Amino acid sequence: MTSITNIAVSDVLDGVGNWRLWGRMGWAEVRRRYRRTLIGPFWSSLSLGFFVGTMGFLYAALWNQAPESYLPFLCSGMISWVLVSGLVTEGCSTFITNSGLLTQTSFNFSLLACAQVWRSLITFAHNLAIYVLMAAALSVPLRPETLLLLPGLVIIAVNGVWAAVLFGMICARYRDVQQVVSSLLQVAMFVTPVFWAPEQLGHRGQYLSNFNVLFHLVDLIRSPLLGQAPALLSYAVGVVMAIVGSAFTFWLFRKLRCRVVYWL
Repeated sequence: MTSITNIAVSDVLDGVGNWRLWGRMGWAEVRRRYRRTLIGPFWSSLSLGFFVGTMGFLYAALWNQAPESYLPFLCSGMISWVLVSGLVTEGCSTFITNSGLLTQTSFNFSLLACAQVWRSLITFAHNLAIYVLMAAALSVPLRPETLLLLPGLVIIAVNGVWAAVLFGMICARYRDVQQVVSSLLQVAMFVTPVFWAPEQLGHRGQYLSNFNVLFHLVDLIRSPLLGQAPALLSYAVGVVMAIVGSAFTFWLFRKLRCRVVYWL
């Protein structure tokens, strides 16, 4: 039992600590996905910008919102949601897409999770350019609270690593889980205050958002982009998720690490 624990601990420490390798792997995967394209990863950013530009005016008219205030709200919410949901959906295939590497060589599982999270952060940085352009065009003020984006990203990245390991193991064993997670996230996007603010639904909206962990993760990014400090509850939820999720994932990883290769 001790040797199994030592192997799991070594996997985590060596994988997370080898930032040069997982950093290069993340960059290489982004370049591979957009190989032979004209503007590379900015295609996803343009798609997001087109969606926000068209649907933003429609929703602003439906809800009697001023476009100059609603568009930044929608854009910041969408790029936050794309990051948070992408960490989960991409995490489901972390080990499946690297099955050849894991079955042929001795490789740290945690390193692949870090590479996946780094790749999602790179995509977020590209999408952030859309918000910067929109904020400049609509004269959204830049405030000191905007710097709170950095600790928010750190909290989300830590949650993304354990989510990639956890869902990566589960989906390696049960492939249907990936489709279930994807379907649930499609519904969750409309339940989570991304297109609408909790205040619009009164007490029901506050109740719905307070018990929605996805909203709190989105709030860690969206509020700083809008020049506001995230709610203390959002920080508390994010930190507790990071601690509890990491502990539970390590406990399960210690038990199942030796089986994942056979499931691939």
